[in-house]
Amino acid sequence: MLFTKGKLEVVLDSPDVVLYGSPREARFTEITGRVVLTSKSAQPASSLIVRLKPKHQNPFNPVLSLLWMSDITYAIVKDGQIDDASVEIPYDSSTGQQQWRFAMAIPGNIFETVYTPEVSVAYELVVEMRTTSVSHWVPFSKLAHSVPICIKRLPATDSAWATIANEPMYASAVWRNSVEMTAIAGSRIMHDAQSFEVTGVVRPLHKGMRLLCAGFEIRESLEGYLRCPAQETSQRSTVAKCSCDITTTSLGITRRFDPVSSDMAGGVRFKMEYPPVSIPHRAGVAIDQEIQVFGTVNVPRAYTEIQYDIATGPIRVSHELVFSASIVDEHGQVHNVRLSSGIYVLPKSTQVPVDLPRYEHSDKDILLAAGRRWSLDSSTVSCLPSWTQSMNAQHICQDSPPPAYSHMITTAIQSA
Repeated sequence: MLFTKGKLEVVLDSPDVVLYGSPREARFTEITGRVVLTSKSAQPASSLIVRLKPKHQNPFNPVLSLLWMSDITYAIVKDGQIDDASVEIPYDSSTGQQQWRFAMAIPGNIFETVYTPEVSVAYELVVEMRTTSVSHWVPFSKLAHSVPICIKRLPATDSAWATIANEPMYASAVWRNSVEMTAIAGSRIMHDAQSFEVTGVVRPLHKGMRLLCAGFEIRESLEGYLRCPAQETSQRSTVAKCSCDITTTSLGITRRFDPVSSDMAGGVRFKMEYPPVSIPHRAGVAIDQEIQVFGTVNVPRAYTEIQYDIATGPIRVSHELVFSASIVDEHGQVHNVRLSSGIYVLPKSTQVPVDLPRYEHSDKDILLAAGRRWSLDSSTVSCLPSWTQSMNAQHICQDSPPPAYSHMITTAIQSA
């Protein structure tokens, strides 16, 4: 840039901003980092501004970047005076750098980052600096630099939603009173760039069926202003999958059946308790016993082939896990049967949950202060002022030990 006095850049402490809780309940968070000016000598700043703004990925379709918010601005230096919340690091002659540390607050209801082939909700952090004049012909010199930044959201720590979502997943359904399919996973929450293990079970309700292949896939649903800014549309796609054909050869069965033998091709392996029955000149394995299917789905990296779950905003994203199987009925017709259940693709949390003591852990309770104990005689308490009664009641509650529930549970069991 013309009339500049050095190189300006912004260094963020984290390239991601994580919000905790829904947009209605999430508190504000801060973007922290440093503004670094590299020059041959110290440059007094007359103005230093950091701005969070939407980033236009496609100039022909900027609707999503302009739909939800305006720029969020924070002035580190204004009229030559640094803000009280910021810190200026003096010029270091050995490195030639002059720095300003800042913490910029953003609201908790801001929408999350989304990158799709059609549209995107993206952000960038822009820093602009004005220094003193190079000469009397130029009123000031201006420097600017921008970096991309991602906005992510997680459920509130130890919230009811997070507790329910972390519970093991179990989904089961019956097809035509012939086959029961079950999908089991350790949790409904999965993270990007990781493998997700899931187990499927195919259980026969009567004989005559054959299993050709089975597998798992993750489907992503997008809703919102995808193509038209005036009308909401939706689309679905498969972002990850693993499947494999099942035969006596794939089970590793030649002369002797080994229950541990399995096929790992495609991230899927099968397990049967007894040797399967193969019908000559017919593909697949007879479903005459319970067949377990173990799958490992590789979740892609976020913002490439998959997006994080988003409940509100111009673009809403949801995911489901599908357990599919190709089954041949007694008439020789092939049916593609699917069992789906909702899952959540979320970023990794950096917060460490706090292990608070529970009532049954009385050894962890520590008495910080003890108040004066008063008699619970009604005549004595009635003579005290109202404010004294409330204080005494508070002291009595604080000094009381945690309740014990063991005798109550024993009584309830005996009465039942």
